Amino acid sequence: MKKLSILVLMAFVSIVGTANAQVEQITSKNGVPVLPEAGTFAIGFDALPFLRFAGNMFNGDTTNNSPLASFANQGGPDNGGTLYGKYFLSETSAIRGRLSINQSTVQDVNRVILDGQAVPQSNIEVEDQLISNNFGLQLGGGMEFRRGKGRLMGVYGGEALIGLNTSNEKYTYGNLITANNQAPTSTNNFGAGSSAQSSSRILSRTNPNNFSLSAMGFAGVEYFFAPQISIGAEFTLGLRYTGINRSEVIREEWEANQAAVINVSDVNADVLTNFGIATGVWGGSINLMFHF
Repeated sequence: MKKLSILVLMAFVSIVGTANAQVEQITSKNGVPVLPEAGTFAIGFDALPFLRFAGNMFNGDTTNNSPLASFANQGGPDNGGTLYGKYFLSETSAIRGRLSINQSTVQDVNRVILDGQAVPQSNIEVEDQLISNNFGLQLGGGMEFRRGKGRLMGVYGGEALIGLNTSNEKYTYGNLITANNQAPTSTNNFGAGSSAQSSSRILSRTNPNNFSLSAMGFAGVEYFFAPQISIGAEFTLGLRYTGINRSEVIREEWEANQAAVINVSDVNADVLTNFGIATGVWGGSINLMFHF
């Protein structure tokens, strides 16, 4: 599949690269070149926060947030949260890459009553803790070709992308499972802050992780509204290979025959390793680019 994706990408780039691309340089009133030239670097990111803010200025809502160059809780090859880069080989071609990294660690603490008190008092508590980890990565690169007149450019080419997403949860409890307390008071819902006596409770959860390889073609437009600053929109279509592994939950409970706490592993049989090819992998993006 990896070889197939690379061959598709090379074929696409070869076809579009033979097109008769033309670009005529123009200058501003101050004589500054408007369009990128050979040796120019460019960086950019998702333009939607800025466009959304500009549109909200006219809706009469005084609670609109200001635009931020923030990538939190976003990502993916066609979504916001992606950082773009280019290096121009000539006025009509460029090497391009994209990177999206999303990592978060969330700690949730819930207090429950301390077990084993001679006279139970609800204000004497211990802490249960949940730590959730999430990681997402999208990395890609390819070739871009350009043609156009004036400030409006047509862009097209091909890209290869690699993606990875993982997530897991770790649990710790203030009340231990013992021979005298085989069903300790434990948090059973961190979101609601609820607890109950539990003879079996989760220690860790590894959610299904996925890995992907993609070969995509893209086409779009780019408009230079100022010298070396542009806004563009692109559409992508291509092939994708995805692998998904099993999820696993590890629980702890009291084992009477062994007179000890044991760990039990539950593998989700419904989530198997999955491999597939999709020809309908498509998406779009609106990007703001700065050239220097």
